Amino acid sequence: MSTSDGTAAIDRETAGAARLALRLMLEEWRLPPQGWEETAELLAELSTAVAAGDTTTVDALTGELEELSGSRVTRIEGAQDGPPGGDGKVPLPEPYRERVVALVHALDPDPTPGGARPAAAERT
Repeated sequence: MSTSDGTAAIDRETAGAARLALRLMLEEWRLPPQGWEETAELLAELSTAVAAGDTTTVDALTGELEELSGSRVTRIEGAQDGPPGGDGKVPLPEPYRERVVALVHALDPDPTPGGARPAAAERT
C-alpha cells in the first residue's frame, strides 16, 4: 500500500490539521487502555482515508480525534500531579505510536528528499 499517491489529493490545510492532532496524541494524550482501543479504530479509518486521498473523510476523522482529545484525554502535564498511572490512563501504546508516526509522515506535504517512510508502521 502506497500512501504517497493518495496524500497528494489531500489539501495542505486538512493534512496540517490531521498532523497536529496526531502529534498532540503522540506527545500529550493519556487514555485508559480501552480508550486507546477505540482510538485505534479511528486510526485505521484515517490510514485508509489517507491512502485513498479522501480529504473529506480525513477532515471528518480529524474532527473526531479533536473531540476525543477535548473530552476524554488527560494531558501528560496534568497527570504528573499525582502518582504515575494512578488514574489508570496511559500514554499512547507502542503499536499505535508506530501507526501514528507513519500517518504523520504520510500527511507531510514536503517529505524529506530520499527519506523513506517507516514501512513497519504501515503494517500495524
